[in-house]
Amino acid sequence: MIGRIPVAMNTVALVFLISTVRDSFLLAGLASSIYTLCGAIVGPRIGRRADRIGARPVLLPITLINASSILAIVYFSSRSIPLLLIFSALSGATMPSFGSYTRTRWSRSLEEKQELGVALSLESVADETAFVIGPALAGFLFSIYGPNSPLLAGLFFTLTGGIGLALTSFDHHRDEIHEEIHGGLLKIKYVKSLLASLIALGLLFGSNFVVILAVAKANGRAADGGLWVGLYPIGSLIAGLLYGFIHWKSSSAFRYTVALAFMTLSTSAILFFQDIETIAFFIILSGIGIAPALIAANAHLKELVPLRRLNEAFALLGASLQIGITLGSALSGALVDRFGGWKGFYFMTGATLLATLLSAMGIRSPHDDDVNAIAVKE
Repeated sequence: MIGRIPVAMNTVALVFLISTVRDSFLLAGLASSIYTLCGAIVGPRIGRRADRIGARPVLLPITLINASSILAIVYFSSRSIPLLLIFSALSGATMPSFGSYTRTRWSRSLEEKQELGVALSLESVADETAFVIGPALAGFLFSIYGPNSPLLAGLFFTLTGGIGLALTSFDHHRDEIHEEIHGGLLKIKYVKSLLASLIALGLLFGSNFVVILAVAKANGRAADGGLWVGLYPIGSLIAGLLYGFIHWKSSSAFRYTVALAFMTLSTSAILFFQDIETIAFFIILSGIGIAPALIAANAHLKELVPLRRLNEAFALLGASLQIGITLGSALSGALVDRFGGWKGFYFMTGATLLATLLSAMGIRSPHDDDVNAIAVKE
């Protein structure tokens, strides 16, 4: 849990630091985007390495490199823009994907489907808790201790989580399975449609705070905007807790599609009302679908991919979301600037509808397990 906090707070911390020291939101946004994209590009490759040789030999060095990179960002923030961007890229690339490692550990430890469902629900709750705590903590530290403090606090959390997770790993002697890993995960049937739907879902995650804050500001409720943004993960957190207690009989792919369809309907409702007094209700309603969607997506991916490839697979899932988030924040920002905040909900609804349609392509038939087994061996 400690290690997840900087995953949620570091991008915000970068914006706080650079916008203060350099007085440039453009540079701050650029550094934050580079940080996110490098994590999305390199994360699955690090996960693949962890599948080959174990979590511990991978986690320890990347955690130390990440900590060194964060210190370099703080040092060069006022000294060199090129080096600031280089170390932003390196810190993003080496940020441990804590959720990937822990989900892999659960998946390899629990054989009973319902128990694994509960574990994945707890993982989702932990993620949502981090995204509630992380940005708020970054803002608090910034206001009290200055622009360096959020990144330095994140450094401490990363070291604690990375070293702690590495020392408690039990798969650090995996050289014997090195030759078992073949081919790319995208060859496995339905993995591509799942990852494509997650990119579309990331468009929603990247656009929601932009659109909501724009609507709040345009209606003279700017102070309420931050609260409304926070309603998304809070509703999701509650739903994640409840989701884990239910013994589901439907397939994870079907539950994923249903959760996305629910989010599409609840987000589209805002288009019809466009009422500042009811927007909070529909934000909570839409947010309720996030945790069930992500839990089902993780469970579906686990069913598609062999156990020996799960670190890479879960990292690829996170990377897909990050790519969507980066694109979503940029595209929705341009849309809101041109057409106004309320029009941004058309973008959000379109993103969830696209995610729903793509996810529907991933509902499997019984003979697909044999097809997947052949694809993994090729």
